[in-house]
Amino acid sequence: MTSRQQSHILDIRGRKVGVIVQPHPTSRKLSLRLVPGEDTVKVVSPTNCPLSEILDFVARQENWIADRLDQQPTKKIYQDGDNIPILGRDHKIIRIDPLNSNSRTKGSAWLESEQLFIKSHPEHLPRRVKDFLKNEVRFEINLRAQEKAASINKKITAIRIKDTSSRWGSCSTQGNLNFSWRLIFAPEQVLDYVVAHEVAHLEHMNHSAAFWALVDELTNARNCSQKWLKSNGNQLLSYS
Repeated sequence: MTSRQQSHILDIRGRKVGVIVQPHPTSRKLSLRLVPGEDTVKVVSPTNCPLSEILDFVARQENWIADRLDQQPTKKIYQDGDNIPILGRDHKIIRIDPLNSNSRTKGSAWLESEQLFIKSHPEHLPRRVKDFLKNEVRFEINLRAQEKAASINKKITAIRIKDTSSRWGSCSTQGNLNFSWRLIFAPEQVLDYVVAHEVAHLEHMNHSAAFWALVDELTNARNCSQKWLKSNGNQLLSYS
């Protein structure tokens, strides 16, 4: 087996489950985790571990995998009339027919009175909603990140919004900040904490006492946000 990631499908209790095999040079044993929000598991393996041994290992965890998949929240699809949280506050999705002459004076999507108005044909509504939400969270994150970085005299190389499921944010040694677009569903103070966490890594690439002290300088929402993410993080991942 090479060091490249490989994907496979197994039948577990009549359910098609994806298996991502990720060989790692420092791994000494097989380890398995569920990919949040997906019918998929990821196996980290020693570099030269035979595929047959890996798949046999996954099959032996059948009961654990099936139970965890059953506990995952159902994927939410955006539909006209649905309520979705935007920065923690419920907004009702209102689809507007793009051919409606009375709606042509506004843009293609906007927020108003805790409602999200989307001009769209029915079949395009989910994608248009997601596009709007990704643009909205990009604006919110960029505003906070640039302000917090300037306050500690640090420069951000780039800010990227990604479709991640294993972490809410990350910071590279090159000064690149990455964030999950699903933070748009979290309360504003939670988003602010995640941004503060990653900006603080521009100064401290660790989780030392000095790092946490800097996080607390950049936001006052650390403890409550950590608790909220621990309790509600999986719900964020249920949004498609």
